[in-house]
Amino acid sequence: MGLACTPGTSSGIMADAGTLGPAARIHAPESAPTSPFKTSIVVPNREAPYDLEALNKLDTDGDGVPDGDDNCPNTVNVDQADKDKDGFGDVCEPQPIGVDTATTLSVSQSPARVGQPLTITLNVRNVGTATARFVVATLTTGVEFSFGSLAASQGKCSHDEWGNLRCQLGDLSVGASATVTVVCTPRSTGSPKLEALAITDVLDRDANSGNDTPILRLTILP
Repeated sequence: MGLACTPGTSSGIMADAGTLGPAARIHAPESAPTSPFKTSIVVPNREAPYDLEALNKLDTDGDGVPDGDDNCPNTVNVDQADKDKDGFGDVCEPQPIGVDTATTLSVSQSPARVGQPLTITLNVRNVGTATARFVVATLTTGVEFSFGSLAASQGKCSHDEWGNLRCQLGDLSVGASATVTVVCTPRSTGSPKLEALAITDVLDRDANSGNDTPILRLTILP
């Protein structure tokens, strides 16, 4: 027996279009018209897109040069002078960082021997053109050493049981340096890595970070 379809009711089964009479029609909802595609800048919180053309026409510093053409939009410079042609006007040229600390690390004897004291020297020097403030130096030696003495030419230092040193050396004027001297004794043979680091200020504003982290590999014999 076949299935009977009662007009006005739904069986939940899709009818075969080939079995429907000419009066039967399947009506699909019409698609809503689409608007032409437009490029815009996505702005959070459903705010209106920025009008870049209008922003470029602003004159923030009031020097008569629109922001879009001004090489110093926040500083008056009618002449737009740019001696080095880097895109920044002379009156707002970014100033180079004057602070530059250089850190060195040395050991009194290498290879060293188990049970015999050795001296590790960490030196931080200000080779820049401005005072380095709040200089902090660290030294990681590992657990292969027993500490004997620890001294700094300025500031104060401390160390933990894992062989990590931290020294607050204070300020270093141009050309000044601070030295940290550690006397320790190797506990076992091996090839431990000694790694130092010196930074200035909370954000480490340093002209050359490449000379801040010396690493020294030490050989320890029986």
